[in-house]
Amino acid sequence: MTPRIKIVLLIIIVLSAFLRLYKLNSIPSALNWDEAAAGYNAYTIANWGRDEGGNVLPLVFTSFYDDKHPVHIYITAIFVKLFGLSDFTVRLPSAVIGIFSVLVIFYLARILFKNNLIALLSALFLAVSPYHIQFSRGLWEVNFALFFFLLGLLFFFLALQNKRKLLSLAFLSFGFSIFSYHSSKIVVPIVVLLLILLYFKDLRKLSWNFYSGLLIFFVFITLLFIDTRLLGTARAKQTQFSRDIIEKTQIFQKTNNSFLGVGEIILKQYITHFTPQYLFISGDQSPRTSIKVIGEFYKIDAFFILVGLFFLLKMRSKASMIILAWLILAPIPASLVKGAPSANRAVFMMGNLHLLSAIGAASIVGLFKQRLRIYILIIILFVVSLQVYSYTNYYFNVYPLKDPHEWQYGMKQVVEFVKLHPEYNQVYITDIRSQPYIFFLLYLKTPLPEFLNTVVYNRGEIKKTSVVAYFDKYYFGGWDPIESMPTPGVLYVLSPSQYDGLKHRSDFDVKKIIHFPDGGDDFFLVSAEL
Repeated sequence: MTPRIKIVLLIIIVLSAFLRLYKLNSIPSALNWDEAAAGYNAYTIANWGRDEGGNVLPLVFTSFYDDKHPVHIYITAIFVKLFGLSDFTVRLPSAVIGIFSVLVIFYLARILFKNNLIALLSALFLAVSPYHIQFSRGLWEVNFALFFFLLGLLFFFLALQNKRKLLSLAFLSFGFSIFSYHSSKIVVPIVVLLLILLYFKDLRKLSWNFYSGLLIFFVFITLLFIDTRLLGTARAKQTQFSRDIIEKTQIFQKTNNSFLGVGEIILKQYITHFTPQYLFISGDQSPRTSIKVIGEFYKIDAFFILVGLFFLLKMRSKASMIILAWLILAPIPASLVKGAPSANRAVFMMGNLHLLSAIGAASIVGLFKQRLRIYILIIILFVVSLQVYSYTNYYFNVYPLKDPHEWQYGMKQVVEFVKLHPEYNQVYITDIRSQPYIFFLLYLKTPLPEFLNTVVYNRGEIKKTSVVAYFDKYYFGGWDPIESMPTPGVLYVLSPSQYDGLKHRSDFDVKKIIHFPDGGDDFFLVSAEL
């Protein structure tokens, strides 16, 4: 690698770091409940070797009665142990993983295509990708799943280039990807199988390294069936298609066959992941997984991807077969459950389409004579930079003001007020945002033994809004806010509508109003008049 290539790569890495670390603790506007749960469980693992339920080094974490993967939590535990518990350190592991993903895709592209320009453009396009930035700036499981998949591919192809000891690490990385997110369980094993079939002759020559790698991967697969919670069956039941939706399909109405009806839904959902609307115009419409005003990829990527696909098909190589299979498989996990198109469940469209976009852009540059190529490349980079500026300007200046309740904004401010006012011997918190207890555990840095000694759990339907009924002096939902009594030493945390409905409102004193970033009312903290 020439010094010039190294300098350009360094600039891209620095750019990717800035886009992932700048105001990381405040954009997005707050930790959501999944981030808070992962952060607190990382804190308890780092300090007591147990999760919030007291289980020793679990393989599955069960905050909110929802099975969570272990990889991102254990990695976050390392950061929390080293740097302490804060919003920044909770999100930092994902940001770091995102930065390393940019480096990994550079080397992966370089190995696959033997072309420095394709490698640099792959790294650049992933570094500035709205899709990748979105998931690198929050503690998302999907970001870890993608990283370990890319790392597994890199180690695999390096092993084929006489670095045979890396083959075991390749299968280890694939295993970590499977243990990071549900979508990996569909995409990764099939890609691994295809890699083995295509490169079997080469792998047999690696002998012990190949078989030890297979054994490592087999251990991960076996663990999925030993602890079936890792298979995601509980989550699948929550997101399965309803009978009503199935019966509305055209094929069901003609055949009365539910299986065929489900097949029609899956096919339609699969296709939505390749529509221009989703890919290049508005993206995923969940406010947590997209800014909703730009596609998962830039508009210029549409042209590059088409050109890249054309040149990839012309290659007719094993590497091109892997990339095509990867592309075909990527939307399948999101298509099997309701809510498509889904950026997080279709996470493996990342990396893949960035490689295709880089192939397309590099191929366009290569069509021109040598003396014109630098000018064409400058034009391409200029157009890309305009779209990157438009996206980042919106992301950093407008997005934090939109849908803050989706990020449970205000819970941190509530806990900070409570910390400053220990005179309250009872605190009642509305569960309108769901699972408020986890924010008190996180921001109070509640020692695990203290929590386990005082916690009382909810049962039945109410656990959907708060698993915990109360711990210590903190009560979460389960009371009628309208009938709240102005009792000295008791603080109530209410939504604006709950405050308006207080039966004895005139007897309460508003101690603090928590405002949304745009100035709207978020929470009212009230107690008896002084």
